Amino acid sequence: MLPSTNTADIKAYLERYGYPHLYIHHGGVAGQSILRYLKGKCFTVYVPALRYGYGIERLIDRIGNFRASCYLVDSEEYLDSRSMMYIPVVNTEKIRPRDGGKKYDFIYLAVNHGNKRHDIILNAVRGKNITGHFHPVDASKLDLRNTQITTSAWNRADVLQLLASSKIAVYAGDYTSNPAAMWECVAAGLPIVVNRNIKGGKHLVVPGVTGELASEDNFYEVMQHVLQNRSRYRPREYFMENWDTVRMLEKYLAFFKDMGWQY
Repeated sequence: MLPSTNTADIKAYLERYGYPHLYIHHGGVAGQSILRYLKGKCFTVYVPALRYGYGIERLIDRIGNFRASCYLVDSEEYLDSRSMMYIPVVNTEKIRPRDGGKKYDFIYLAVNHGNKRHDIILNAVRGKNITGHFHPVDASKLDLRNTQITTSAWNRADVLQLLASSKIAVYAGDYTSNPAAMWECVAAGLPIVVNRNIKGGKHLVVPGVTGELASEDNFYEVMQHVLQNRSRYRPREYFMENWDTVRMLEKYLAFFKDMGWQY
């Protein structure tokens, strides 16, 4: 997997070091030129994790799936004979429940931009007696008045410690998908409250088990419900039973071989 969206850099790297046996593109339309470039050179997998809303942009997103050898999708509407539901692979040895005092009622792991909808959380908890933490976020970019929310920037806090210090996790994004951070929270044993309008990833929210879906209007009420009943949830156990790291990798490799990967 190559994270850069700089096409020239990626092509120069590949031409110097050779083509991979397997290339996985995780993101949106930005890297689809690389998928076209690698056609016939290696086996390619597309994970359309970036959402663009409706109309022509959504059509482009879907058409882009067919530029790869196969693809992993985050919503049932995209499933067909050449796709498999996407479950993020998490290092469950490193990311796991840890003992320690709970400093925060909730944690939100998401960069601050529009689709992540930090405003939903701020509006939900403003004036309420509930503590939380945003990471990685610049506090000066948000109106934190009358809230008990703290923030930390990139490389300014240990994410594993933040997870261990939180009771639950939240994810308020709408025109976005299911970043691995959501499921890292689940793997760490935190039930998660997720915006029911999220464009990808709702299949991983199992009500009463891994967390709950909430609307913008009742986000606070659902958060309170999960906080009050969090001992009844079993996110880590469900994760290990269904999304174990080795098991998921084996499923992916078997799917890729069914789709024609000959490595």
